[in-house]
Amino acid sequence: MARSPCRQCGFTYHCICHCYWPLESQLQCVLVMHENEAARQSNTGKLVKAALPHTQIEIWQRKQPPQALLDSWARGDVSPWLLFPSDDAIPADRLFADPARSVSCENRLVSCAETLAATNAPRAPLQFVVLDATWQQARKILNKSPWLNRLPRVGLPSTAASQYTLRRNQPEGHLCTSEAVSALLRSRGDVDAATQLNHFLAHFMESYEADRHHQTEPLPAAKVADAKRMNKKTPSTARCHARRLSGL
Repeated sequence: MARSPCRQCGFTYHCICHCYWPLESQLQCVLVMHENEAARQSNTGKLVKAALPHTQIEIWQRKQPPQALLDSWARGDVSPWLLFPSDDAIPADRLFADPARSVSCENRLVSCAETLAATNAPRAPLQFVVLDATWQQARKILNKSPWLNRLPRVGLPSTAASQYTLRRNQPEGHLCTSEAVSALLRSRGDVDAATQLNHFLAHFMESYEADRHHQTEPLPAAKVADAKRMNKKTPSTARCHARRLSGL
């Protein structure tokens, strides 16, 4: 009898729902996800959501911005920054080094770098908005969303080439969502969490390819970045692959 795909992760032979565990990090992320990404098994934003406790996903709707999120920004609960390359983007390591000066620029006509340098605003937790979409879709989301376009921007340091191989024609030098968040973690100083997220991504890609090719042999569990520290939180290989998929 043919197996049915898991209703949560969509994988048929290599369910990944119990393969990843929450990492120790206070990094706050909002993934603004294109609606097409929500149904793609190759999407890595859902991997970020599973690994980082302070992550939320908002499905982008052009005519209906996420009002609760906008209200949170308006109250000053957090200091939102858009992770997107631009000439006036603040380097992530600089932003983390001086969080007391992290402010949001409401007026994009004023350089965010100038605003950052001239302001001594009260400290608010940094929150990073990441567009979870193809680069073409991300530009469309940004161009059609004034509430995103007015946010100050943060950029990533030069990183190694992307290891993400599940989609064709990826622009050179660009990272997938999981890799971008991992780079943010590393800039923040959460090196163990960054490394572990990359291990999760490697395992995710291996599981995806095995599932796509209908391979039924069990795969090893995700590599552990710091076995001594994470031993109590690491799921066993048996638990990762013990879930019965038929009927799910």
